[in-house]
Amino acid sequence: MSDLRVLSFDTSMSSPGVALLEVKNGKAKVLAVSHVKTTSSQPHGLRAEIVEAWAVSFIHKHGAKFDVIVREDFVGRTSKQAHPVYSAWGAIDQALNKFGLNFTTPAISQSAVKKAVVGVGKAEKDEVAAAVREWTGYAGEFACDDESDAVAIGLAYLINAKIITKE
Repeated sequence: MSDLRVLSFDTSMSSPGVALLEVKNGKAKVLAVSHVKTTSSQPHGLRAEIVEAWAVSFIHKHGAKFDVIVREDFVGRTSKQAHPVYSAWGAIDQALNKFGLNFTTPAISQSAVKKAVVGVGKAEKDEVAAAVREWTGYAGEFACDDESDAVAIGLAYLINAKIITKE
């Protein structure tokens, strides 16, 4: 299999995360992670603009050439809960569209991400980060859970597509 670049988003309005993974010889490696923070005191429009600007900057910095672009799925129970996440989704969609890009695969549910990467659909954040390190050998710092979660989303895609396997 040829080299593969995966861009994955853990999308929220308060602290979205992104990861860039590379797969060579059936092994995933973390190339970059990032996140951005907004605050609930900021209007939704401003927060969405901040998320979009952050995503544009990350995509531009990393060459805008990705084989797979994936995000975590989200289903809100109320419009108050869903609106901020879907606003962030739209902001990231707009960032991708500026480069002629779109999500290339359906979103993956949080429990499916945890099940694929950790082996348990209700894994805790520290278990996700540890599993991400085990799968990738990543020794760098995660500034927050959103970064390790973004890596896990990319890994879940790769695992579910049988592009990578545990040895």
